[in-house]
Amino acid sequence: MKKNDWLIIISAAAYSFLFYDQNPGLNFFLFGIVIVALLLIHNRKLIASPAWVAAATGNIIASFFVFRYGTALPILANLCSMMMLSGLSFSPQSSLLIAVANSAFSVVATVPQTIKKMFSSEEPGDTERESIFKKLPLIIIPLAVTAVFFIFYRAANPVFEKYTDNIDADFISFEWIVFTAFGLLFMASLFRHYAIKFLLKTDEAASDALAPITLEEHMARIPVLSVPNELLTGVILFAMLNLLLLSVNGLDIYFMWIVKHMPEGITIAEYLHDGTDTLIVSICMAIAVILFVFRGYLNFFENNKWLKLLAYGWIAQNIVLVITTAHRNWWIIESSGLTRRRIGVYVYLLLCIIGLTTTLLKVIQRNSNWFLFRKNAWAFYAVFIISCFVNWDDFIVQYNCRHYKTQKFKYIDKRYLLKLSHTGMASLFEYYKQEKATDSTTTQLFDKDMVFYIYDDYKYMKMEVDSANWKSYCISKTQYVRAVDEMIAKGEIPRP
Repeated sequence: MKKNDWLIIISAAAYSFLFYDQNPGLNFFLFGIVIVALLLIHNRKLIASPAWVAAATGNIIASFFVFRYGTALPILANLCSMMMLSGLSFSPQSSLLIAVANSAFSVVATVPQTIKKMFSSEEPGDTERESIFKKLPLIIIPLAVTAVFFIFYRAANPVFEKYTDNIDADFISFEWIVFTAFGLLFMASLFRHYAIKFLLKTDEAASDALAPITLEEHMARIPVLSVPNELLTGVILFAMLNLLLLSVNGLDIYFMWIVKHMPEGITIAEYLHDGTDTLIVSICMAIAVILFVFRGYLNFFENNKWLKLLAYGWIAQNIVLVITTAHRNWWIIESSGLTRRRIGVYVYLLLCIIGLTTTLLKVIQRNSNWFLFRKNAWAFYAVFIISCFVNWDDFIVQYNCRHYKTQKFKYIDKRYLLKLSHTGMASLFEYYKQEKATDSTTTQLFDKDMVFYIYDDYKYMKMEVDSANWKSYCISKTQYVRAVDEMIAKGEIPRP
């Protein structure tokens, strides 16, 4: 067998062994290490590629935090890292987005391409060592035909049926076969990569720096406007947009930081909740407008000084808009507490700041749109991986409960806290313990329904932890169960 075939079989066996009938935990971390090691065995030169090393590091970090927390965010980060790793293993020089697109295509194309090669009369490449996948029809077809005749003979011969009833086939699991087959195809897409050649060629040919073009080339692309008219249109556009955004930012700054109250007829609730998503979309549109205006010859036109200055001013004003939106979101948090969505707003705003900064660099340095896509993709991925380090649900629980207890805000959404993952439940039990230990008349957090729910979650998690084997071992789940067990053993909270 070829080395590729061995790598596919080993990775598929690891996938089946670690993940079949298991929960997220240590299995993700071990599998992440195995895949990185096998990809290096497949091509040792990958270790010299900074992009591949970054993706491999991100994959291992994300898989570790699946082991640490067992929540959806690191699982998603791990899957994205795996897609990146696959694409960069095939083409280390690819842009991040192109690598992910090619990985997705490879997963989809693996099934038809594998079937095609199985029944192909020619084997490209090494003819001395035939691929195991080329021999699969020699095994599958006889097995399938034999199974069909086995069914017919059982139906036709009662004696044969009687004696074959004694065959114990319980060791054969259809679910496991399907699960392993899926893993085999997925692993095949990692080591037998199928890419969109057009995307690869376009990506390789695209430079981060804009190639200087002549006036004649520019006019050949856009014959409608002359360069002076296009410049004037751009100047007028950015001047009007700057004035418009200046009025928006000016009103926000005046009412948020100077007078610190809303104008008559507008409530704080309306101001806080309405339009935050729209403002974020408007920032993305602002970047798109700049990309359109600075797409060609205007980058090199000697009289474009005012156009660039107005573009810089608009980028700066959009950064101010990000700051006022962040402050608006903070007002919501101060009045109603933290939620995943409100944390997500800050993440989106951080990405907006990154996008605006790279857009500013693009205009100053005369970079291409590909530069923007490439740099932003890596920056966004870095934010994605870094966000896995934080136990967000526990952070939300602790922040909301602490501020509710100290009466910094009067309302707390108890149902929302209970809908969060297990990573925040240990903190809920800690606050429940504090309530049981004091006769204070301060705000009580736990009612009958809430106590029932946290105990029900604890019993479910304890059952999962006790029944799980080492593959599904998750640090946070085990710590959560042990912490509650200790509280019960000490009599700090009632037994369930």
